[in-house]
Amino acid sequence: MKYIDYTDYLKLPFYKKPFYKTIPHYGSVEDAYTKRPKKWIYNLVFTLIVVAFLIWFSLDLNFFDSLGHANWAKFNNMIKGIFHPNWKYFFGQGHFKFKDSVIYQVVETFAIAFVGTTIASILSLPFGFLASHKMVGKWALISETILIVIRTFPEILLGYIMLKVTGFGAAAGVMVLSVHSIGMIGKMYAEQLDLVSNDPLEALEACGAGFATKVKLGVIPQVKPNFLSVILYRFDLNIRTASLLGLVGAGGVGYPISTYGQNEHWNELSAVLLGVIILVIAVDLVSSKLRKKLI
Repeated sequence: MKYIDYTDYLKLPFYKKPFYKTIPHYGSVEDAYTKRPKKWIYNLVFTLIVVAFLIWFSLDLNFFDSLGHANWAKFNNMIKGIFHPNWKYFFGQGHFKFKDSVIYQVVETFAIAFVGTTIASILSLPFGFLASHKMVGKWALISETILIVIRTFPEILLGYIMLKVTGFGAAAGVMVLSVHSIGMIGKMYAEQLDLVSNDPLEALEACGAGFATKVKLGVIPQVKPNFLSVILYRFDLNIRTASLLGLVGAGGVGYPISTYGQNEHWNELSAVLLGVIILVIAVDLVSSKLRKKLI
């Protein structure tokens, strides 16, 4: 039996067609392009819907009216002040004491995040193990629910609550980060525990090892690098959170940001923002390199 192109096959008389097989006909590039799906119609409709919602929400929020009544002269003064930071305040010179300087406040913010993350990483261990289905089975639902409840409350709300307990200062910030970080770190601990390989555990069980021994020799070596990576990631987030907690009086650089912003002291505000930027970039670079080495 011979093969023939599909176009030539159609030209054959009916009595010759049974003696030939056709070669699949895919058409030319031009044919495929002309028969392409008309996706531009869907893209156009989707774009019009997005634009319609954008205009609707903007009008509902009085966004354009707010721009029309904005104080652009004050905005201009703010920009000028931002680009001329108060270096005496930054380094604690002149009539500024070192404990009032940006450097000291940045170090305090770092300390709040470091202590809070350390406490949370330790307290999260039992929650993580109890939330792992591979470790405790169906009873993991109890710990999972607790971790969800902890993550429900924003850090700022917890900050207002902790201020009633510890008063104004860095202690409130440490308490907030210690409690709130448990919700995230414990959840990620549990996810890493659910991914451990069963082979080391089965080998230890065959040797007669108990639960504690299996955890020590079969589980911890597998999850330790990932646990450390989770801690570093949360510490990176807590640096930013510690900066915000100062807005409610929980220590760190947030309080001077709020004070100088409300009083329009743009030069001092610029110095504080510069300190925050330097801190966040430095911690992000170091933690990223450490995480890459751990994983």
